[in-house]
Amino acid sequence: MNQYLDERLTRLKTELGDHTRIARHLGLDFERPIQSLGDGYPENAISWVGKITERLLKQLWRHHNVNGDPGSKSLGELIRGCRPYLRGPSVLDALGDIQRLRNRSAHDGYQVAEEDALMSVRRLLEVLVWFTNTGSEALTGAAPRLAPTVAQRAEFLSGLYLTMGYRLTKRFELSAHTVYQLFCREVGVRSEYVELLLTGDIAELQQVLGATGGELLETRLPKMTRFLVLEDGQETDVTEVLGRDDYRVVTFDEFLATIIDIDRHLAEIETAHPRLPTDRGQLRAISGDLLRTDGRTGEIRHEEVGDTSALLEDFASTSANVLVVGRPGSGKSSLLKQLVTSSSVASTRRHRFFFDLRLKGREEDATEFVTRTLASCMRVERGRVFDVFHYLIRSGSVLCALDGIDEAVPENTLEGFLALFAELAQVLSAESAVVMSSRVSFLEDSPHVRQLLDSRALVSERLVQQLHTRGVDPLRLPKFSALRLHDVTGEAGQQGSPLEFRLAIDQSQAPASGPRLEELVSAYVEQTVQVAGIADPARLVAVLGRGFLFGQSTFTLLELCNELGMDVFEGSRLEFEAFRLRKLFYPVDATSVALQHSVFQEFFAAAYLRDRQARDALAESDQGVVLTEQVRAFLHHATLRSDSVGRDDCVLEPGTHLVGPSHHLLLRRVAKPVRFDLHPVTVGRYKQFLAAVAEHGSADWDHPDKPSDYTHDPWYARLQHPDYYENPMYDDHPAICVNWWSAYAFARFEGKRLPTALEWEAAARGDDGRLFPWGDEVDLDAVNCADGWSGRPLVTYEAWKDDIDRGGLRNAMPTSVHDHGRNRSPIGVRGMAGNVWEWTATVFDDLNEAAICGGSYDNPYRAVQTWSKGLFRRRGSSNAVGFRCVEDLP
Repeated sequence: MNQYLDERLTRLKTELGDHTRIARHLGLDFERPIQSLGDGYPENAISWVGKITERLLKQLWRHHNVNGDPGSKSLGELIRGCRPYLRGPSVLDALGDIQRLRNRSAHDGYQVAEEDALMSVRRLLEVLVWFTNTGSEALTGAAPRLAPTVAQRAEFLSGLYLTMGYRLTKRFELSAHTVYQLFCREVGVRSEYVELLLTGDIAELQQVLGATGGELLETRLPKMTRFLVLEDGQETDVTEVLGRDDYRVVTFDEFLATIIDIDRHLAEIETAHPRLPTDRGQLRAISGDLLRTDGRTGEIRHEEVGDTSALLEDFASTSANVLVVGRPGSGKSSLLKQLVTSSSVASTRRHRFFFDLRLKGREEDATEFVTRTLASCMRVERGRVFDVFHYLIRSGSVLCALDGIDEAVPENTLEGFLALFAELAQVLSAESAVVMSSRVSFLEDSPHVRQLLDSRALVSERLVQQLHTRGVDPLRLPKFSALRLHDVTGEAGQQGSPLEFRLAIDQSQAPASGPRLEELVSAYVEQTVQVAGIADPARLVAVLGRGFLFGQSTFTLLELCNELGMDVFEGSRLEFEAFRLRKLFYPVDATSVALQHSVFQEFFAAAYLRDRQARDALAESDQGVVLTEQVRAFLHHATLRSDSVGRDDCVLEPGTHLVGPSHHLLLRRVAKPVRFDLHPVTVGRYKQFLAAVAEHGSADWDHPDKPSDYTHDPWYARLQHPDYYENPMYDDHPAICVNWWSAYAFARFEGKRLPTALEWEAAARGDDGRLFPWGDEVDLDAVNCADGWSGRPLVTYEAWKDDIDRGGLRNAMPTSVHDHGRNRSPIGVRGMAGNVWEWTATVFDDLNEAAICGGSYDNPYRAVQTWSKGLFRRRGSSNAVGFRCVEDLP
């Protein structure tokens, strides 16, 4: 054996000797790996390291009552089962290396070198250091000597330094209230040391050091950083206690501040989402509705909350987790900012972090985003920022505020949300408190929230795999409560969001009752741009609007200067204070800015979408386009403000249209012009078709795949009113109980065709993506739907189902196509919402189903919007399903 290897083995044997207490307690032989390596059998050394590691993990498994018997588990299974109890990535990395080296040594195709065995022993030492400092006598067999508070702090600091890449070289428990720790790490060819003397009783420390003459303390090591860490309120002369003055004397909190400067982080977030320049008037506290899961029964319970800020502080003092939802400007960001800066929360949560997720890049990993956000307030290497953050989260000392999670979703779909959820799983599965915010339109009353509230609903196999990859057991994810914010009430009793009140006051308006966000934002932005003297507002729209649509939320001052010209800065100074549009922005850092509120950039995005050429280019782009409900609302508002009026020609022109539900809006292009029927096909028209079929047959009009045993007669036996096709009073009612094959044949009979689902929705919504054919406002008199027959608003699914069960909709039926005159689309098509669903040409052959659009008389109002769709079997016939036709134009 060469001398260098001999020296390394001697050092490793000495370090393993520091853990003889564990060896005796668990019956382990730490000399076997060293002996095997010295005898020239590195593969045996690695095997012994694997066996020792298994024994340690089995002890941990039993201690925490992990489900299952660890006796038959492999090393990989033991690591996965114990992962929730392994704090800090360094321990996980060490275990991963041990498993990898063991697998390699057991494989005939790999050559195992001495360096591999040395590395496995070194990694075992890292595991033993962590194991020794768990503070649990059940694990290590040690008699507890330290006072609980001192032991807890010593364990916390030990884990923190291990996370930063150090190893614990020396540890002495000098008394019940005093512990000495020496940490070391290799940086290139240098060794760095940190010496900590942690005490809860300065008088006792003086006695101990006086009795030993201070010989326990290291004095000659290079690159030393020395701290004497005291309890709060202890004051003394460090020279008198230690006999020298090369120590920094700090309290425990002051010492942590040398590593994590929370005050700096909190100061930085004060500039995020700043208040608008004017904020006069007193508003009452924000109230809300709370949904929480009963811990015993698993039922979701509802309660009203008068002061949501006080409720969130209560949540933050425990390990509870809450999702705050509300419409844009409802005060979500302000509540979260107030929470993390609250002095009352600081007493229970030493570390409070705020993340503005709208600043997260679309392609940026959550780990890198956290690193970028916290790098300025953590005095550690950038590559270890997330590791330290994760360690703090696991320690239970953190309040983590994730603001605007819906704005960081890669795509507004369930899959997109679950992908982000998996990225954030390391945070969400923590013992600390997590408060998230999102807009109502994306998450409230949706499967996303229901899955978040109940971890048992996490059934996505892909999500489960992603969570396991990150070391998270899906079944151990915490349950969330959901808090929905209400509008606030002004002194005059008017209702609105906090943002609406601030904008109204800034513009010297008396806030009117009801939401006016689109009008107020439009006026505020346009006034600011006009005062700034922007020569080319269209260029500003292109830069900010296009940026939002492609996921860009921050802009450098240089970028804005290049795009808008130097005139946008006063005195040709490229500084934020000289930026003429600074009223709309806040500084993200010294060189970058972001708009004060997402709605301002959404306003520009909507303005950009009004350009037909720009919209067509976006539809053809390979990049995913970010479309939010608020962008759609601004687009509709801008259309209403314009001088354009609707048409009556029922012609859908070629172009790109905004389609889909509010949480999954898309841009889709209609290639050719088509003219829609003014009304759905009526009973009178369909009877003419039946007469022609009776005389000539239907072969000329039938679909080639139509089953041979089908006729085009309505399903008379299913009709709610048996004389529906006989009584002339129903001739102007929609033709119903007609299957898809018959609807197809009828359209051919008239020289037309069925519209596609895209054409149908585009015709109903117009250029502005409106919610209903007549606009966005709720108007029960404009539509035949279940709410009208019930006599009360059916806001929730439960209310609608209850009304059906009680027979409240027994008399509901289709009405004349001439009723509800306001039910008119922007191109003049009548009756596209409610009354009856309408067949389309969009077919799913593998399911033998076709898309139906628009909702019907027995659906609640919220289900008869322009994007409402369903699937119905093509052979099906229903009282609630009719159709209309279109003809292609040259």
